[in-house]
Amino acid sequence: MRTLFLLVGMLILMLSQLGAQEMVVPLTMNPKLSKPLGEVQKKKTRAAALPFIDDFSYEGPYPNPSLWEDQHVFINNTMAVLPINRGVATFDGLDRYGRPYVSTQSAISTADSLTSVPIDLSAYSSTNNIFLSFFVQPEGLGFAPETKDSLFLYFKNNNNQWQRVWQLRGTTFQPFKIYFVPVADQQFMHAGFQFRFVNLASPNINDDDWHLDYVKMDVNRSFVDSIQNEIGFSIEPTSILKPYTEMPYSHFQVNQSNWLQNKQFTSIVNTYPVSQPINLKHEAWEKVSSSLLHTESKTGSIVPAKSSIADSFLSYTITHTPPPDNKVIVEDRYYFNPVSGVDRRINDTISRITTFDNYFAYDDGSAEKSYFLLSAFNYPAKTALEFHLNHADTIRGLAVHFGAQVPSGSGKYFTITLYKQLAGSGLNDSIIHSEDLFQVMYDTSYNAFSYYAFQQPVLADSGKYYIGITQPANFGSDSVYYGLDVNTSANKDYLYYNVSGIWESSSITNASIMMRPMVGRRYTPTAVPSVSDGTADITIYPNPCSSTFRVKGDYQTLALYDLNGRKIKSFRSNEELLDISSLPEQLYILVITDKNKQQRFFKLYKN
Repeated sequence: MRTLFLLVGMLILMLSQLGAQEMVVPLTMNPKLSKPLGEVQKKKTRAAALPFIDDFSYEGPYPNPSLWEDQHVFINNTMAVLPINRGVATFDGLDRYGRPYVSTQSAISTADSLTSVPIDLSAYSSTNNIFLSFFVQPEGLGFAPETKDSLFLYFKNNNNQWQRVWQLRGTTFQPFKIYFVPVADQQFMHAGFQFRFVNLASPNINDDDWHLDYVKMDVNRSFVDSIQNEIGFSIEPTSILKPYTEMPYSHFQVNQSNWLQNKQFTSIVNTYPVSQPINLKHEAWEKVSSSLLHTESKTGSIVPAKSSIADSFLSYTITHTPPPDNKVIVEDRYYFNPVSGVDRRINDTISRITTFDNYFAYDDGSAEKSYFLLSAFNYPAKTALEFHLNHADTIRGLAVHFGAQVPSGSGKYFTITLYKQLAGSGLNDSIIHSEDLFQVMYDTSYNAFSYYAFQQPVLADSGKYYIGITQPANFGSDSVYYGLDVNTSANKDYLYYNVSGIWESSSITNASIMMRPMVGRRYTPTAVPSVSDGTADITIYPNPCSSTFRVKGDYQTLALYDLNGRKIKSFRSNEELLDISSLPEQLYILVITDKNKQQRFFKLYKN
């Protein structure tokens, strides 16, 4: 995958000749790690004792500070395939803030690390059969580490030196595999012993993913005690909705059966050497009002030894009446009583939250990859996401998770277009509304969506609509990156793209672009476009122009930008005739600082 970036110029040329192209690339930022480190809950570090066990069965996104000293890896339950149980620690090329370690695309260096707190081994010796075991999966749902990428394990000796004791070279996808490493040398039997996992990666591109699960260190180990005997949930429960993962409650109430899945599935893993019976229970709560919506129990489910099962509950009708315009938050909680007194209770319960708010979502809120378009020469790159209004409503704009890229896409201009119909079978695009001069922004909040609002909401009847983004022609490698969720699969049925003048259905299966149509209730946009049309105190003329133009009004500075957000030219404020004869014929953005030191944006067409 790294070759894609090193040879991007050649690739763009080839693809522009081939026509329509969709591309999937690694993340270059993890929004769920974007919280400042001060917001991460910290605990006072103290020496740990054996046994040392962490299966990462908690929310994250950072590792448990009572067990680990650093905060670099990403604790999640969406990046791996069939983890040992719920939660893994993912190593990649992104730092603790979810951003690239370095800015050089071809660099290869150490990236993430996971360092245990000190473990007191001073009372032990090499005769105690101390082993460290752990499970590793390369790639998962991300991108595979190449052969020159590696995962290393280090031990700290009694001279405070780190010694490499194990390594694994990069490879394509593999199921989780267990590894045993002895802690036998006397130099490690001291009060400040620590172990550390480190990955060697391409720090600028998140295409070297390793997933670590169920780390265990103890005395008198053997290969049959690789994990503790317990039973618990593994992968996330499925959504209660279809085809959306979240939607406005008023639209859901219009014939609920159309939008409810028939069943919700959970996955339970049994690590005991014998089969175990469980009595699975399900509760549904509306969290805003603390109302119990539904409860159900199942008895007699059998989980085979050293195996897993998928169990399910039938859907239920949601009978809840919220105050007007209030969101509804439903928590579906699945749990069972422990099968023995030694079971760790952390895995006995798992939940899925469904928010009914003012948007339609096909994604689950997690971006595992990025999606972008390469358009044919002189063609704009367009996306259009299909959604349905189940009653008349106002369409207000679009929420987008933009995938970070190098160089950054921040500030690039784009257009949001609302369609009633896409061109095809002799029909033309039916555009209801279109606004431009929106700019790519990266929201640093936990959900990492940027919110864009039309200047005036669009009143719309019930029915099918499409909304999407248009990027100007000849973006090439500067094409905007969108977050891509690979745990859902809406693209093939609901996403359309146009990079050569023809709309096509997305060919990226088992994934959903992270764009959400915004409807109904007002919201605060991440930024409101500041667009002037020349009717106020500043006027641009002639516009369009062929070589020169003038600016009438009281202003301080002028600068011309292209639609990638790059400054093309600056002008002196006292110039009467402004010359752009040397520039290509296209649309530009003229940014003017007025007498009140406010920036004003004008579209300037050169023809």
